[in-house]
Amino acid sequence: MVVRLRFAEKSDQDSFITFTCTSPVPANRQVNGVWVKGEKLHPEPWVLLVQKLIHNSPVYHDKDCWIRVGVEDQTGNLASYCAVVHKGDGVYEIAIIAVSRKLRGLGLGTQALRDAISTATHDAVHRNLDPVFVATIDENNRASAHLFASFGFQLIKTYDPDRHGFTFNLWARR
Repeated sequence: MVVRLRFAEKSDQDSFITFTCTSPVPANRQVNGVWVKGEKLHPEPWVLLVQKLIHNSPVYHDKDCWIRVGVEDQTGNLASYCAVVHKGDGVYEIAIIAVSRKLRGLGLGTQALRDAISTATHDAVHRNLDPVFVATIDENNRASAHLFASFGFQLIKTYDPDRHGFTFNLWARR
């Protein structure tokens, strides 16, 4: 399977809305006599959050933020999604990275992260900056932590839980 990486285009908007990077939300049900929303029962709530962000993402590409997508050559389907933001002074945040649920385990996350770092490095060189990369990863997202660590990112800080109960870690690489 060949996946072509490129900047997102307006025509990708419908693909964002239907992009699936996790299992479906379980049905609402009673747990110990109390009704619980299916989202609270999801096995990977951090991936569900990312999927919602992608579904609601506009297509953007300007000098300080962009989306790179991986598109399957044969089908034209979205295989991966990666949003990068230049925060200033050469700091680039890998804000979102996701791989289609059907294509997990094929190295597309590695391909997307490599592409994000390469694209941001090219941007930094163009601006005469020394790039630093950061990413915020849910503490339970072992796959992303492993992926970023394999690219030399180090855990810098753990934030307090947010209002939804998510605890995020800040990772960085020089």
